[in-house]
Amino acid sequence: MFEEVKLSPEEVDRVMGIINDAFSDMAEVSAGIGGHAANFGAAYNGSGTARGMETYEGLGRAGQALAEALNGLAQDLGLTSNTGRETDADAEGAVNQVTVYDPRISAAI
Repeated sequence: MFEEVKLSPEEVDRVMGIINDAFSDMAEVSAGIGGHAANFGAAYNGSGTARGMETYEGLGRAGQALAEALNGLAQDLGLTSNTGRETDADAEGAVNQVTVYDPRISAAI
């Protein structure tokens, strides 16, 4: 269903930077959109005013939800990246401690 994607630690850091920027941008924009509801209500007076205000408020909430999802994605990616780095370090340490035994060499000679 999903294709596996492998990223180097440097690529993970770059992707996390992009996600964090998107989170910040979305949080800022959604707050601005939600704030337009009050401006809309002050600028227009009529039967559609309440509906227009609800629309802007809804867009602001949806944008905030997306920003929070992006933040969660960045946190999950960071946790995955840290786990991968720790696993790599553990594997490297284990490989460096391996002693090669050659049964053809006898210490009894």
